[in-house]
Amino acid sequence: MMPVHLYVLVISLFVVNVNSLTYDVHWLSGATTIERDLPLSKQSVDIYCFTGISKNLFAIWQTVKFHVKLKNDEFSQYIGATPEEVFKDYTEDSYGWSSVISSFQKKAQKTLSLELFNPTCMAINTKHRHNIELQVIRVDIGRVLVMCLGIALIHSSKSLSGNPMFFYLCGVLIGVFASFMVLVYYVSKLLPKKTLTYGILIGGWTVGVYMFQQIWENLRVLMLTYKTYMFWYSIVVSFVSFLICYRIGPPKNERSKKLVMWTLQAAGVLMIFFSSGYQEASSAVIVVSLFVKYFPKSVLYRIQGYWRKRFPPKPRLLSSEEYYEQGARETKRALEELRKHCSSPDCAQWRVMLRLSDSKRFASFVEGNSHLSDDEVMDYESYAFSMEAARKPGPVANSTRNNHLEISDDDSSDYDDV
Repeated sequence: MMPVHLYVLVISLFVVNVNSLTYDVHWLSGATTIERDLPLSKQSVDIYCFTGISKNLFAIWQTVKFHVKLKNDEFSQYIGATPEEVFKDYTEDSYGWSSVISSFQKKAQKTLSLELFNPTCMAINTKHRHNIELQVIRVDIGRVLVMCLGIALIHSSKSLSGNPMFFYLCGVLIGVFASFMVLVYYVSKLLPKKTLTYGILIGGWTVGVYMFQQIWENLRVLMLTYKTYMFWYSIVVSFVSFLICYRIGPPKNERSKKLVMWTLQAAGVLMIFFSSGYQEASSAVIVVSLFVKYFPKSVLYRIQGYWRKRFPPKPRLLSSEEYYEQGARETKRALEELRKHCSSPDCAQWRVMLRLSDSKRFASFVEGNSHLSDDEVMDYESYAFSMEAARKPGPVANSTRNNHLEISDDDSSDYDDV
């Protein structure tokens, strides 16, 4: 048996060795990659700190991460707000007090999301070569999609609350998720309760976290190992959930629809709030979305009316080509309406024909013929030609202009595309 003074000597040497440790702080503010190949006699601890950024609107969708590139998981991780705090955790762990429950500690993460506006420091304890990378994503597409989905959910909650397809889809998803929760419940029933309770009392909450991680890892392994069975299990549960939803039917009561609508809006609010690390900005987005959603439309119409009255829009004048095309189009439409009215029972055709000097021409027009005679067309073309010649003296050889001045009946193909 070793004497007491030898124990004291060994512990003193260990404490002196630990106290001789120093630390180097690497302050990172942008995308950086640091490679480390640690020697066995290293007496300095590398601490990597993210300085944080100032609050600005462009940081609403920004994401910053520490990424540890290591071939295996044999490393310890220490997180803190300051280098001193991280170094303290590192030295306390070096004493060996945490080795008793090291297997129950939270598993070190190779990818760690950081707070945007507060400094965050991290140290790695490993004997292997590794890289530390600070990833700065200016616009995280995932955050943008989550925020847009939350906004869309708020504004479309009323229509979705009465949509049968949305009801069936949510019912199937909830049924599949609930079935997995039932499986987890029955798996937990198989665990020895007394042993688990005593373990939590002795080891603290870290034992409970460890047990939960083990259960989750086992379930994940089962899902990856038996993919085919899990696939068909999901199909069967989805079909059963659909049958139950079909039997119940979509909600028809107005109060039930309002409950569904409020639930969807609450889900949208939570999605917007947690879609950004800049929670003040995401809260402002929530307030604006709810304000737009519940803003009275009557007040909006009054504001629009006052604005148009105060600043009336300036009418745009038509060009000569637009004026000519609009005249031809409206004339054709009016003639068609007149022909339909004259052909309808509401029109007293015989009384109209008695008042006309040329009743035969009226009957021809009602049957679909042109409302202009050949002499009238010739007179208009000669008049248009004389007006063009008076405006532009000399021979007129512009065929395009003549085509615009020609007139034909309402059934002419020149205006079919107008």
